[in-house]
Amino acid sequence: MTPKPLACRDMSSSISIREVSTHDEKMATNNDCGDVDEKKDSFHDDISKIKKAVVAGDDEAEVEEASSTNHRQMLEHSFSYNDLSHFNIDEMKSQPKRYPEMKGLRADLVHLHGLSLHAAPKAFDAQLLQQALSFHARPLRRALTMSDAKEEGEESRTTKTVVVIPSIDLDKKELTRMCCDQVEFYEERQLFHLLMAGDPSVRIIYLTSRPVDESVVKYYLSLSHDEDIDAAHYQSNLFCDVHNMLPRVIMIHVPSTECISLSDKILRQKKLITLLQELIRSPFGGKVLEWNDNTVGMSVFTGSDSVDELSHKLGAKLLEASGESLHFGTKQGSREIFAACGISHPAGTPSLEDEDLLTYGDASEHGGKVYWAYNHRYIRSAHNLAVGIARKIVRGIRPKRWIVKLNQGFSGKGNASIDLQHIQRRFAGCKAGDNEATLRIAEEIEKEFAISLKCEDPKMTWFDEPEQVGFQTQIKRLGVIAEVFIEGEVPTSPSIQAVIEGKDVSIVSTHEQVLDGQVYSGCKNPCNSAYRASIMDAGLKVGKFLAAHGVRGHFAVDFLASEQPKTGSWNVHAVEVNLRQGGTTHPHCCMALLCGGSICSDGLFRTNEGELRCYVATDCHYSENLKSCTEKSLINALENSSSDPAAYKIRWNKADRIGVVFHLFKFISTGRIGFTAIGRNAEESQALYTDTVTFLERFHGC
Repeated sequence: MTPKPLACRDMSSSISIREVSTHDEKMATNNDCGDVDEKKDSFHDDISKIKKAVVAGDDEAEVEEASSTNHRQMLEHSFSYNDLSHFNIDEMKSQPKRYPEMKGLRADLVHLHGLSLHAAPKAFDAQLLQQALSFHARPLRRALTMSDAKEEGEESRTTKTVVVIPSIDLDKKELTRMCCDQVEFYEERQLFHLLMAGDPSVRIIYLTSRPVDESVVKYYLSLSHDEDIDAAHYQSNLFCDVHNMLPRVIMIHVPSTECISLSDKILRQKKLITLLQELIRSPFGGKVLEWNDNTVGMSVFTGSDSVDELSHKLGAKLLEASGESLHFGTKQGSREIFAACGISHPAGTPSLEDEDLLTYGDASEHGGKVYWAYNHRYIRSAHNLAVGIARKIVRGIRPKRWIVKLNQGFSGKGNASIDLQHIQRRFAGCKAGDNEATLRIAEEIEKEFAISLKCEDPKMTWFDEPEQVGFQTQIKRLGVIAEVFIEGEVPTSPSIQAVIEGKDVSIVSTHEQVLDGQVYSGCKNPCNSAYRASIMDAGLKVGKFLAAHGVRGHFAVDFLASEQPKTGSWNVHAVEVNLRQGGTTHPHCCMALLCGGSICSDGLFRTNEGELRCYVATDCHYSENLKSCTEKSLINALENSSSDPAAYKIRWNKADRIGVVFHLFKFISTGRIGFTAIGRNAEESQALYTDTVTFLERFHGC
């Protein structure tokens, strides 16, 4: 029986009689192949017990318990075959009389858990891998692999397992509003983790809501190997642990029709959690792993209460901020950090004078979860928001536009803007402290919200719609801020990205963000040298504040910069802290893992050989002709680029470590694709970006 690919199997499926019978038949045909140790006999007997339990209609929990016990014995059994480490799966299958155990082992793993685990024909050559991935950006490396310091006479690294859960953990109503935009497709933006698989001491378990096309997985895993390695080694590209033949890259999708986060989908499937626990504890690197947070890490897009619970159940170290820390990543929390650190930021509300406008939330609105949303005091009504803005107006703060932001949003889609100049002019003579005027202004502003507020998400309105929550309702649920929109002749949106480990804070990249309105669509690395040092300094201040409050993992700080036409100087204001991996994480990690190196004191990224690297990245290149293409057709065009000069020009060059890396393949059916163009300087990366746009505009592969 040939197991279905992982992507096609339902994780909730139970053990079938046919599957168990198939196992019995395989074991029977192998009985003449030599002595079988006692563990195998015991394992076979337990399989028979499960079969009888299913036939007898025993309680599902009893069957599941027997299955789990069986799985553990199977993994222990597999560990007894270390002497077969120089063989690969295909070779073993071609010699069934000599190696019956391995064939039976893999069949049982498939049948007991209703999924398929792919394995590569052969592991990478360790020395070549280290050359290809000689990566010394210590903060990222340690955060993702929990690598230990090397002691003389010991192995270079302890074996590590990284569980990747790229769950978009937003407020449930925000997630529901965004589901029609295929928000689950963004889970593939974290596939840069697969580039770590070149390190033979790392095992990766990657979970998604939808199956990742096998061609996409192969594409990422093929980016890091050297051209002179035998191509046959990469016909599968899903690496196998040479000691026990379990794969080192395991892709699992968690099917569900509910519009909930991936972390919640996993928590609802007890069998899947049991499987993950077993995979984490399974032998790896020639020894049974100690099941602790020094050997197992969980990398997530963002923290949440559900992610915290999942980390606890799996016994895995959470590598990003916990759900309890997420207040610091809200829009109001960001303003509080900037004020505490003395970092310039736009005037707005709430400020110190607005304490009376802040209230706690209703836990029942969030089902007892989303702790930050109800356990902190925020502006939670349109009236209080209007009063906060009015207080600033009477103090003489009268911008052309006000930016209104929900405390939680994704890619700027929780933001809105409003023009209040006509109200500001009418009350131009009012002075600070005029409470009567403040209330009259607030009354007019509150009415204006329903008329003039322009949401960045075109589908969102002020009032609730039949199937969609309104901005006003989300103010109550999540809280809101308002601040001055920074105007300027040449406004830009730079950002820094950093990693916190313990009390250490390291800036890993700077960017010029590319925005569509207020919605993130891409970035350029590095940012303008005119303010690069100042935003790096501000980023370090924010990082030290967060570290002092027990925060770990990735964070980013976004800024707005405006050039003064008369002096040519720049005014730079911090606008928000993103306490998570973000849109700039993928391009930076791709460059760091593929090129090797780290950021220097001048804010520029250099390889270990001292060569400069820059990139231009987008999440949102649209081309109508892409709608007729598939993920596989685009990847095939790149892999067979020798006959197409345009494709050959942009494909990733492993020798020179420059070229283009594509991502967000799932969106291709909508005419959209993401990519990162990496070059030896800003001009080369921009040229590669332009060449890629040209290639995609004329690409019509099917």
